[in-house]
Amino acid sequence: VWELLYWRAPGRSALALVGALGTLGCLARFSAITVGAYGALAVLGITLPLRLHRAALRALHRHPPEHPCRVQPEGTVGLSPEEQQRWARRLAQHVTAATRTLTRLFLVHSLPESL
Repeated sequence: VWELLYWRAPGRSALALVGALGTLGCLARFSAITVGAYGALAVLGITLPLRLHRAALRALHRHPPEHPCRVQPEGTVGLSPEEQQRWARRLAQHVTAATRTLTRLFLVHSLPESL
């Protein structure tokens, strides 16, 4: 956030400024519900082609399963295997919940229904 405010990344800062001004301009002309609905439609217009692209790539390229995690060398400092599993489980639960919520908000569960 500080990079955007202090223009340390001019490209991102300009994009954020244009987005904020565009949103404020739309809110001055239209209701908040209309701006939100068109914003959600824009997100759907972006996510649906990306989802189709990923599904097509998955159908074309069948990759072998990933190699299991490597064994940690002796003497390294870090979390114990039990703590790693606990944190990985918690992270997976949060990511899964966020993904399901976003999927419900922006995409219908069936791809033909989304189209």
